[in-house]
Amino acid sequence: MRKGFSLQWKLTLMTAFLVIIACLSLSYFIGKSAVFYMDNIEDSITTIFPQELFSDNSSGNVEVYIDTTQMISDMVRDTQVEFWGKSLLITLVITLISSCLIYFIVGCTLSPLQKFSRQIQEIQAKNLQKPIELKGNAIEIVHLTETFNGMLQRLNNAFLTQKQFSANAAHELRTPLAVIQTRLEVFEKSKNIENADYQETIDMVRTQTDRLSHVIDILLEMTELQSASKQDTIFLDELTEEVICDLSAIGDKKGIKFTQKFGYVQIVGNDTLIYRAIYNLIENAVKYNYYGGEVSVEIKQENAFAKVIVTDTGIGIDKNDWEQIFDPFFRVDKSRSRAMGGAGLGLALVREIARQHGGDVCVLQSSTQGTQMELSLLCS
Repeated sequence: MRKGFSLQWKLTLMTAFLVIIACLSLSYFIGKSAVFYMDNIEDSITTIFPQELFSDNSSGNVEVYIDTTQMISDMVRDTQVEFWGKSLLITLVITLISSCLIYFIVGCTLSPLQKFSRQIQEIQAKNLQKPIELKGNAIEIVHLTETFNGMLQRLNNAFLTQKQFSANAAHELRTPLAVIQTRLEVFEKSKNIENADYQETIDMVRTQTDRLSHVIDILLEMTELQSASKQDTIFLDELTEEVICDLSAIGDKKGIKFTQKFGYVQIVGNDTLIYRAIYNLIENAVKYNYYGGEVSVEIKQENAFAKVIVTDTGIGIDKNDWEQIFDPFFRVDKSRSRAMGGAGLGLALVREIARQHGGDVCVLQSSTQGTQMELSLLCS
């Protein structure tokens, strides 16, 4: 990589250039003034002293002729040349001395940045949690350090989240494969295999592959959120009505009663993603509800946000888990979630979709009597 001048040298050269310009300008104007006054003095002296001085012949002195004009002119010209020469010499000396001082001062001023640069070069992915430490510096350096440390903290959190997400995703994908592999090994070693064993093995493989496909589909949806177009005009009451119709079969199996309170709310976004978010939210309320329970859905607008509020009569969520349930692969009860085919990604996908549409999702309240969640989306 091509390297140019350092910031210290650039500041020194720029300041030295300004000093030279200032000195030359000052010398020029002073010189012009000096020459002007020298010329005036020359004219005055020439007027006072005539070109010829005569002695008194009566006294017998010798008559002397002195060309004062030429002599004074030569003296003035010599003085002017000497003045200009000394001015340039002084300018050169001042420039050299000031440049050395400026280089030293700039170096001292930039030393915190040099330390800052060295510490940045020592940062790696493994030590992002180690902050930059520069004490007793100018307020600009302090602000720069604080801003950079904040960025490091966010990067570290992002890396940790990504690492945890990758580990959880690998676990979710590995578990069905391990189950299939174990079952096939047992099946292979069995000597007396009946048709029922074949059917049981096929059903198990189908169940686990469906689970794999479900996890992969959700992961793909989460990776494609940012690139998805968000130009659809969406009527939330109509979309929510469609979601409830699609979930009616699941609700009927548990005897769930749906109640609706829809307001006219229109937003602009991605129709498929908003459908998925509302679907996951209502499906979650149905899955973790009691038999014969109730799920109510309310749609309203508050200020610049559209609100989709889903209330169920389920078992509730512990308050310590209100935020964690929106983390990828988090499950309040892992055994219950697996039994229901959950991968811990449904609510995480809801939050990502909401944030892509300028909103969020949260738990408003939860107890043993049920849970109330709110999905907020930015209106057009």
